[in-house]
Amino acid sequence: MGTDLTNAEETLKVLEADEGLKRVWIVQRSDAVYVLRPEEWYQDVFEGEIVSEGWKPIYDNFGLFGSADLAASEAMTSFEWLAHSPRKKA
Repeated sequence: MGTDLTNAEETLKVLEADEGLKRVWIVQRSDAVYVLRPEEWYQDVFEGEIVSEGWKPIYDNFGLFGSADLAASEAMTSFEWLAHSPRKKA
């Protein structure tokens, strides 16, 4: 199987909330449009034991932007939990 270049995407930046339980990926799609992919950390616990954990999407792709900077600005204003966080990863 080959790589499907029509769906090629590149992650440009990850913005994390201060507590590290939520984050937003800024992704450039193959059509040069940028989208936000917000996620949150989850844990499923059964009888006091973690049975699964990981990152899950909060929404589907969020917004369409002409640049990574516009996408990052929108993320900071759209997600209150991110806007109050000084922690950002590039």
